[in-house]
Amino acid sequence: MREAREGLPAARATGLWVLVAILAVGCAVGGMQVAQAHDARARDAARHARYAAALAAAGDEATAFVNVDHETAAADLARIAAGATGPLKSRYTDDVDRIVRGLSRDALVTEGEVLWAGVVRVDASDATVLVATRGTRADRRTKEPVTRDLRLRLQLVPVDGEWLTSEIEQVE
Repeated sequence: MREAREGLPAARATGLWVLVAILAVGCAVGGMQVAQAHDARARDAARHARYAAALAAAGDEATAFVNVDHETAAADLARIAAGATGPLKSRYTDDVDRIVRGLSRDALVTEGEVLWAGVVRVDASDATVLVATRGTRADRRTKEPVTRDLRLRLQLVPVDGEWLTSEIEQVE
């Protein structure tokens, strides 16, 4: 009987150590899962922020692109250039005098608004956004405004924390 009592505390101590080890492993695994969930939420938040910023920048650039008046052409082109980068920006800054002369000669006035925009693809290095606009276009030949619906594909890149348009293409 005495042998049974002496063996019992040793068995309990071993069982307690096994239980402590199981609990420690469980806590470590749970902690890793919490950390992974936190990281996943942070990645999702960053992805949503990129999406929203790219969408807003594309909407602003498309709005500037479809609203050009020969009387305010230099300022209108500067607004387009402000949301652009690379060769697109160069087009609206380097050739501004030539473009303004052409717009004035034709008495061109375009007005429009963004109807909808959707992000096709976005990641940390670039984004593609499709934009639908509705507006009017008038010049010396038309005299009266003519309805003009444009579908645009904008390529955007992040530059110093801001999404800028690197390419605007009319699509059908």
